[in-house]
Amino acid sequence: MASKERSHYNGIFDTKKGGEKHSFFATLFTIILLAISLSLSLALVIAYLTPFVPPAMFGQFTIVGLFTPILYLMVLVCTLLWLVLRRWTMALIFAILLIPGAFRIDDFYKTAMMVEKEIPEERNEFTILTHNVRGFYNDEGRRDVIGYVEYLSKGNLPDILCLQEFPREARGINSIDTLFEHRYDKFYTADAVEGGEYAVRTYSRYPIINSGSISGEGRGTSQWCDILFMHDTIRIFNNHLYTMSISADDSEDIARGKILQDGDRMRSIVNRIADNSSIRATHVDTIRYIMDNTPYRQIVCGDFNDTPMSYVYGLISENLYDTFVESGNGYGYTFRPMRGLLRIDYILRSEGFETKDYAADESATFSDHLPVVARLKLVK
Repeated sequence: MASKERSHYNGIFDTKKGGEKHSFFATLFTIILLAISLSLSLALVIAYLTPFVPPAMFGQFTIVGLFTPILYLMVLVCTLLWLVLRRWTMALIFAILLIPGAFRIDDFYKTAMMVEKEIPEERNEFTILTHNVRGFYNDEGRRDVIGYVEYLSKGNLPDILCLQEFPREARGINSIDTLFEHRYDKFYTADAVEGGEYAVRTYSRYPIINSGSISGEGRGTSQWCDILFMHDTIRIFNNHLYTMSISADDSEDIARGKILQDGDRMRSIVNRIADNSSIRATHVDTIRYIMDNTPYRQIVCGDFNDTPMSYVYGLISENLYDTFVESGNGYGYTFRPMRGLLRIDYILRSEGFETKDYAADESATFSDHLPVVARLKLVK
């Protein structure tokens, strides 16, 4: 009596014909997929922990946090492959690892649920724009102050303008003052010197009644300004935290994965990012202390040089609301190099405001950073 041949389904590999050969490749594929899934999952777990671990302890975590969106998507792809292979247990394990990240998707990507009609600005609303202008050097390496003024004049001039790497002595720099004076009659400014000709500068159409600087001792500069608006005092923190020390060539090679071919250079970049993250954390400790002892409503903005999955962002954004998370749309990058992967420029608000709108202008090429603008409403 002929026995029935037992058939075994092995996911995308069918072992009915040439069983041994197909089984070998199926096993090899499974082993490789498992190794990749475990490696990516470990990196994703580290990224989850980055906001809670001081850089002084494990500064190398910072660079893992930079790639959180990519790591999340890659673990998601691995999970889907396990589903295709009908390895339900493995798929479940890696799917569970995706759950914490699902609560942080809004930090990177926002989808507009509907197209909103333009709402007229009310008396108790104002716009605030933050931009690291990089000395107003454009992509061709040419300083273009006049071009920036023209950009602001075409409907982009906010009520409050917070600039970083502002060149106080550049030719034509007073034309920004002229634009504010022409548009608003009166305007107010405050500077915090970064070094040399560069400063963190705040422009306001509303009176600046007090201001001060928070020095990072030559490694980052912050400024606070008390602004009188609608008979209320609001405090603006304009920040330029210490650089990540990633050059344009570094950014391009990291984006292409080319950096993985040069172990010494990769270690150098990792160490620089780790060390500088610790410097930023020390600076933010001081900012946080001043914020916690400020009696006014607060807006904290500027170039943090850190992503939402970082200790620095976690500390400075505590008890604040991220205007991108509230009103942004699409993938929220603000740093143009590294293929637009990083969001490192922010406008955060305290209680007492309502976020009406948010935008990062991708058309602006005056710097390696995008200008970020929010419209806020003062609420009682």
